Amino acid sequence: MSSSSGDNDLYQVITGHPHDIEELNPHIETVYQKGRLWVVDLKTSAPLAVRKNLRALTGKEKHFLYEGMFISNKGQKAKKVNISHFVSQVSGENIKQDIVELSSYETRFVATPENTLALQQTAARLNSLGYEVREHCYRDEVCSLIAEKKGLSKNNEVLMIMAHIDSVGEAFAGADDNASGMAALLEMARILKDYDNQRTIRFFVTNGEEAGLIGSSHYARSLEEENKIHDIQLALNLDMIGFNSTGVVEIETDPRFEETARLMGDLASRYTSLRTKITLGAWGSDHLPFLQRGVPSLLTIEDWESKNPCYHEECDTVDLINFDYVAEITKLNLSTILYKDQE
Repeated sequence: MSSSSGDNDLYQVITGHPHDIEELNPHIETVYQKGRLWVVDLKTSAPLAVRKNLRALTGKEKHFLYEGMFISNKGQKAKKVNISHFVSQVSGENIKQDIVELSSYETRFVATPENTLALQQTAARLNSLGYEVREHCYRDEVCSLIAEKKGLSKNNEVLMIMAHIDSVGEAFAGADDNASGMAALLEMARILKDYDNQRTIRFFVTNGEEAGLIGSSHYARSLEEENKIHDIQLALNLDMIGFNSTGVVEIETDPRFEETARLMGDLASRYTSLRTKITLGAWGSDHLPFLQRGVPSLLTIEDWESKNPCYHEECDTVDLINFDYVAEITKLNLSTILYKDQE
């Protein structure tokens, strides 16, 4: 498609904020839109303030989207661990309790006293489950959390599960974004404490996601500087997994990790009731700094075409959360970690 701006590239929209969309609309023409993947052409010259919310697409990315349930099991090795045994332990009631508790803070916006308190209580919880817990601070007293369980045979290879604990700051809100992801992380930590993992399992409670992916960016950069970034064999990001009207979970990554996304689609059909939509072209959450450094990183998120109507608003409360849906996405991420640990 030609563009009157003289720029023939296609772009992915990498924002979901209404004011950004309002600024973008006069300058763009939609080529493709489904879920979180919105591909546009520039129809007019756009200022830098608009272009910052666009990412140029090249090569394989231009085939856009794969979706559906992937049920082929060809070529998959038999696993030593009964994945169903662990997946069956996921408790919707546990998840509900954690979402309710995290939503009871007046705010979890980064660097507020209640954000710090939520982080401390999460650290105590993970410590009580037997994980080695440490802080990763990117400025004085503003920290993310790292909790680990070393692998029995391949402890230099890391499988990482992450979710952000901070919210946008609306009072007593942030149930979906992202108490839901945090509750899934905590439930996985509870179940995996009794699993004999071969690779190191790392839980990364990120902080400052809503302020610009600050905690995840700082941690990824520090790992790169220490030559440890490629110890991470897989990073799974749980963000906004609580609002459901379609039974669809969106799996987002970059095209080079399409095979892993398809594996997750297959595992969804085996171990959950979910239908999957795979989006190739990542943006807007804590998997991004790791993808940028070549780490296989995938986001699970609610169906973006029917996302929570209270996204980033004060009405993002527990009333809109489907706890069974959160449990199913927890099962998907848990089965993926178990499967990859046995490879």
